[in-house]
Amino acid sequence: MTNYIELEDAEIIYHVYNLNWLLPKDIQEDSFEILSQINPDKTHLLIPKYGKSCWLNGVLLIKKIGYPNNKKALPKLAGLLQDRNWPGALESIKIFREIGKEVSVPYIEVEIENALQCNDTDWLEHLLFACDSLCIERDDFNNKSNYDRIVKLVKEL
Repeated sequence: MTNYIELEDAEIIYHVYNLNWLLPKDIQEDSFEILSQINPDKTHLLIPKYGKSCWLNGVLLIKKIGYPNNKKALPKLAGLLQDRNWPGALESIKIFREIGKEVSVPYIEVEIENALQCNDTDWLEHLLFACDSLCIERDDFNNKSNYDRIVKLVKEL
């Protein structure tokens, strides 16, 4: 049985913001070590919405925690696929590759649905890039028509 450090959400968020790449390396490393031991039910807190300078370290931490312990963070990883230039986005693709298509595709499909609802072709292009990078094809999707739509929209760019 694995022992996890039980931290309140506010304490986790404090340490997450200490993952900021602009802070001294020792502060980042201390927080990384503490956060690597949190309860898997709280891994979704590791990528803050308004902490872009913390995202890369957050993704690396999620990778270290590993699947299935990082499962609650997977929607946040998929959210980073909105723009492959964002910190941690390409590393997120690597994590999804390691986890495999069966687990990854449903999270990516949610992001595709969100991007289609927003009619955001840039987002869709980044998601299609992720799919190509992960060798995810039409037949891997539950909603094949959404896949067809993104391919069509991206080709029109």
